[in-house]
Amino acid sequence: MRQINVDRLSNLLRVLIYVCVGFLVVSRGVVLFPDSYTFLDMAINHSITYCLFLKFFTLLFNDYYEIPLLISQYVFIVYGIMFINNRLLEIFDIKWFGKIVLQILLLAPCIYLHLLGSAILSEAIAYPLFLIFFGLGLKMFVNESFEDIFKIFLLLVALVLTRGQFIALVPAFLIIVIYTIIKNGAIRNRWYVLIILLAVPLMASLVEKTYNKINYDHFVGNTMNYVHLISSPFYLSNANDIDVFSQEDQKAYFNLIYKNLESRKLLYNQIDLNKSDNYQFYHRNFSNICNKGVYKLGLDFFKNKGFDYYQQHIQLNKLCKSMLLPLIKQNFQSWIYLYIKNVKNSFGSFKQLLLFLLLLIYGLIYLDVKNNNFYKFLVMAIIFMFANNCLVAIPIHTIKRYIFYFDWVIFAVFIILIEEKLRNRIAYEC
Repeated sequence: MRQINVDRLSNLLRVLIYVCVGFLVVSRGVVLFPDSYTFLDMAINHSITYCLFLKFFTLLFNDYYEIPLLISQYVFIVYGIMFINNRLLEIFDIKWFGKIVLQILLLAPCIYLHLLGSAILSEAIAYPLFLIFFGLGLKMFVNESFEDIFKIFLLLVALVLTRGQFIALVPAFLIIVIYTIIKNGAIRNRWYVLIILLAVPLMASLVEKTYNKINYDHFVGNTMNYVHLISSPFYLSNANDIDVFSQEDQKAYFNLIYKNLESRKLLYNQIDLNKSDNYQFYHRNFSNICNKGVYKLGLDFFKNKGFDYYQQHIQLNKLCKSMLLPLIKQNFQSWIYLYIKNVKNSFGSFKQLLLFLLLLIYGLIYLDVKNNNFYKFLVMAIIFMFANNCLVAIPIHTIKRYIFYFDWVIFAVFIILIEEKLRNRIAYEC
């Protein structure tokens, strides 16, 4: 009877937490960021899922879309949290206090910093999509069953179309799947699972290009990929790097960007290293380098050549693609050094990076030895985290907006370990 009462009270408390946070989200109203306006305008350089999601509400409710949007975003976030929470509770038998702590941790992005439920940003739906994918992936790994592989395929495609960074989850999840298949000696019977996962990038690319063809009459993918990628090489460049280019457009564009960054003192070779760390300077000024330099001036560059708005984006992306590798190669050592610092920053510090690396090694060592669900959770979560952070660190600065999806993982690890320790102690005393 006492256990029933505790369960009822904990369930009521969990519902009350959802309601209170939901009230906070709605009462705060819509939170607009610089990117919010481009999502509302369905810009060609933004991922399609959230643009379509917003379009549904603006078409249905016109100028009164905000409250329905906030409620829908928050309900979807709650569903994602309940989904991953239920998977963890089924697998690890977490007690009432652990349930509530996990719920609060997973809801935290709605309350502070990211303000997910209120923000008009793609993260508002990417977060619950990721939690659902993680829950299904963990279920597959624990049960060593591929019955949900088509659901996982659809979720991965949706994630990639919502935030391109999640393409990193495809090779990461392939590692988990290949391990599971080999462990069970089922390569001949399960080869189709690998084909399905390998098809994720192809399907996402096809859908994106088809959408852009229908909407903008251009069969192209995301037009910001190489614009982002070339921003750090431009930051590290020197005036004589112009000699690595052979085409006139490449030389003219390099000269345009280099002189602009130089005039605004945004080049690596202009930093006083006694006063400022080169990475922190890049981290603080990424939007000034990329958005106000490489991107904005690039559009003007092609506008002056007579291209329309959409063609400006397409031509700029092509030009940046052609210049990327030569510019990286020219300053490769500096680029690698900046990349490593970017990866370290994504984990918070070198100590935190080392902690997760040691946890991954620990999990991998005991994964085969004990075949314990805890080690499966640990290994999968940290592999996903490393894949995401290492990919994000290549094109852009690693701000929390791109890496917060894993903030709850370390706390979940401790909760599961504490619960297991308590169960073992009670069993021993009995």
